[in-house]
Amino acid sequence: MLRGGIAERGGVRVGHRIIEINNQSVVAVPHEKIVNLLATSVGEILMKTMPTSMFRLLTGQENPIYI
Repeated sequence: MLRGGIAERGGVRVGHRIIEINNQSVVAVPHEKIVNLLATSVGEILMKTMPTSMFRLLTGQENPIYI
């Protein structure tokens, strides 16, 4: 993330995990696919995030398991 960039202005914070993009779960999606999805999206993007510590607490996973 860039300090003052569009993601930060939109509420995304360092240390948060993106869990949903445009109402679709990305919890088990590899990082590279999420980056590609965001980079190729056109128009408004709806995202839900949560702190990494909350993700670990809820899932019991230190790192996500990708499918």
